[in-house]
Amino acid sequence: MRYFYIEPAALQKEPVALEGSEVRHIKNVLRLKPGSKVCLVDGEGFEYEAIIQRFLADQVELEITRKRAGNKESPVNIKVAQALLKEKKMDLLLRHLCELGIAHWIPFICERSVPTPGAKRLSARLERWKKIVQESVKQCQRAKLPEISETQTLASVLDYSRSCDFKIVFFENEDATLNSLITPSLQPRPRNILLILGPEGGFTDEEIENARAAGCRVAGLGPRIMRAETATIAACALAQFLFGDMG
Repeated sequence: MRYFYIEPAALQKEPVALEGSEVRHIKNVLRLKPGSKVCLVDGEGFEYEAIIQRFLADQVELEITRKRAGNKESPVNIKVAQALLKEKKMDLLLRHLCELGIAHWIPFICERSVPTPGAKRLSARLERWKKIVQESVKQCQRAKLPEISETQTLASVLDYSRSCDFKIVFFENEDATLNSLITPSLQPRPRNILLILGPEGGFTDEEIENARAAGCRVAGLGPRIMRAETATIAACALAQFLFGDMG
């Protein structure tokens, strides 16, 4: 069954209808017909089985036949704070992280961030990232959209980290592994986890010390130096394996 994203407000209208790019995809790419069964996701945790009723010029009208809670969300709330990378890398990375089940994406700027776009550019990127997660939840059949924050500073991310159960900064010069940080004293098992990862040039020593002072643990990802985007995917997959639903 094909999945499509629908705005929650559209579910309150009668008849329920899909609009915009979803219509073009249904009609011109998938070539679905009236009577075809589809699944709608509202981004708030619910799925809706539906049947296509008819096509209009710019809408696809549907009949909702069943509502249910989505069952593909991770049991652990993983938040990823990512230093800005070059533009296309951030877009692709966000798609992968959505598939890995993250709950919150927090882009930030630090000392070695190469791109430092202005406010207008950052606003445009935020809107694009929101569209990316809408597309990604359909592909991986999630019913809940990851939260996307506005771009922040590292200092604000560290301040935010104080509200998380378990917060880890990944640093290429650190020998401790993520697994080594999981000690018997780590009880109860963390459910609100923040992963903080740096830009292409990595964090400075001062930034790492600031993170430690804020209560963050520091871990490496093995002896090989990874690209920044690879490191983030690896860190998220490890967290889901150790705490979530990939173990």
